[in-house]
Amino acid sequence: MKKSIKMKKSVLFIITLLLFGCQTEHPKKILRIHHGKFAFCGASSAVPTGKKITIQGKEFDEGCAICPVLEGPSISSLAMYGEGSLGEFNAKDNFQTPDGTKETVWSLFWYFSDSDTIPQFNPDTDQWELLPPSNREFTIDLSSPITSESDMFQMPCEIIDTLDNGIILSKCYGPLNHMAVPLRKPHPTKDGQTSVTAAKENAPYPVGTPIPSKPNN
Repeated sequence: MKKSIKMKKSVLFIITLLLFGCQTEHPKKILRIHHGKFAFCGASSAVPTGKKITIQGKEFDEGCAICPVLEGPSISSLAMYGEGSLGEFNAKDNFQTPDGTKETVWSLFWYFSDSDTIPQFNPDTDQWELLPPSNREFTIDLSSPITSESDMFQMPCEIIDTLDNGIILSKCYGPLNHMAVPLRKPHPTKDGQTSVTAAKENAPYPVGTPIPSKPNN
């Protein structure tokens, strides 16, 4: 029970940083609530593409994550721009989708508790299913893919499939070992940082972000 409360506080702390963290401008100028389809990658992992992706002028190794497409409200950042496998992207110029078409979606963020269910890949059944998210913390160790991480917040995705159970899937491309927070400048992750993800244990490059500073227990 204590672990669950601690995890919820960690996730909510990241949301607070997204919404009210220190910015050179008021956060409302770069953060908006997006309504419509978006990819949710919080419970996904990534594989390296062997290519590079440029995030706000800085180059990172690129990863690809398979993420379900949801519809509803989500948090979006207008500060994101870059170039990768899906070409150039700029959230300020194309707020609704990366290329302005229905073939793409942004990977955005929304908080889901363990009482919700979201589409996730179930390794036990080898199927995509509706499951409650299980947020967890882990310590970053860049020597291993399973203790490294990938950032998929405000990254471009292409819709690739609709399964028989109605779950829509997308391929999202984002940087490996990059911090989602702060929003305006690219920051690589470092060994020893604590990151939060809902990806399964032992998944390579779990999608998440380090916690810049710990909330009180």
